[in-house]
Amino acid sequence: METSDKEIIIKIKQGEIDYFTYLVKRYSSSIYRFIGLKIKKKEDIEDLVQNTFISFYRAIDKFNEEKPVKPYLYQIVQNELKMFYRRYKPIMPLKEEIIIEEVEAEPLDDRDLVALTGMEKRILILTGEGFTNEEIAKKFKKPLNTVKSIIRRARIKLKIKNEK
Repeated sequence: METSDKEIIIKIKQGEIDYFTYLVKRYSSSIYRFIGLKIKKKEDIEDLVQNTFISFYRAIDKFNEEKPVKPYLYQIVQNELKMFYRRYKPIMPLKEEIIIEEVEAEPLDDRDLVALTGMEKRILILTGEGFTNEEIAKKFKKPLNTVKSIIRRARIKLKIKNEK
């Protein structure tokens, strides 16, 4: 007779941790296949399966044994996959020559700034006053690359507006 998930969870909570292997044996192959549909590298799949069960084991005291185990495990798998993708997400640095690129030699007036958001206006004005990107980032409590992106977008908007 097969032991139910509820009985296994209760036994684990009572300190019989060897029962956790029953859950691993019961669900690891389906979780492995599911992750295998998303990721091709065998080592990564195995790591994610292992992380899933480790996360479940750590949270087992809070787990309600009246609820089914499989959906809970798959939610952990989804979270593990998100963390995996974030870890390996390619990051493209901003090129300095794009950031430094000037819009036009003509001075800006209020009509030019209408196309910009409030944040873009304030940052561009500070740039024109000689503040460095690092100083602006500290002032606005924003990451440096965010400030660089805002400046670049604002300059592109102004360039497009001036071309019309």
